[in-house]
Amino acid sequence: MELVLLLFVVVLIAVALIASRMSENYVPYPYKLKDVSLCTAQEAQFMTLLEKAVGKDFRIFSRVRLSDIVSVKPGVSGSVQKDAQNKANQRILDYVLCDIDTLQIKGVIELEPATSNLTQQKRNLFLKNTLAAAGLPFLRFKAKPGYRVADLHDYIHGKIRQAEHLRAAVPKAENPATQEGGTDRHSSPVAA
Repeated sequence: MELVLLLFVVVLIAVALIASRMSENYVPYPYKLKDVSLCTAQEAQFMTLLEKAVGKDFRIFSRVRLSDIVSVKPGVSGSVQKDAQNKANQRILDYVLCDIDTLQIKGVIELEPATSNLTQQKRNLFLKNTLAAAGLPFLRFKAKPGYRVADLHDYIHGKIRQAEHLRAAVPKAENPATQEGGTDRHSSPVAA
């Protein structure tokens, strides 16, 4: 009888230990606040400078994923599309400038380290070519002191105007409905 009671107590302790381990591992929301800032000190200082230079004309968003602003063109093979999408998903942009009223994306700004390495150069080449294909200006600035607000304003606005002129000069592909003599029902906000 004592052996059965002892065995019962041991089994009860084992069940209690297993139950406590299972409840420790199950946490429905296992998150905590990271002890980091969204921007480095240099990025935050440059953001303040950017806001002074273009804050009246543009909204500035930081740490935007490249895949949030570009997509893969249709008509490419599945493997090319998957590879291109993965590359875009992996890239985080420092700053994205948007029209202050419409939030239409106007350009991308990268703050580079004072000394660049081969990895940084490859990243910049990928971003430059990707954003050029999307028709967006890609502006790069070295992380260094001494930028003047007026110079930044003029340079950024000049690059964005230049990109808008280039986009306006490229003929848009026509809708197939309008090419065949039909009318494009989506061209007018007023339904006929």
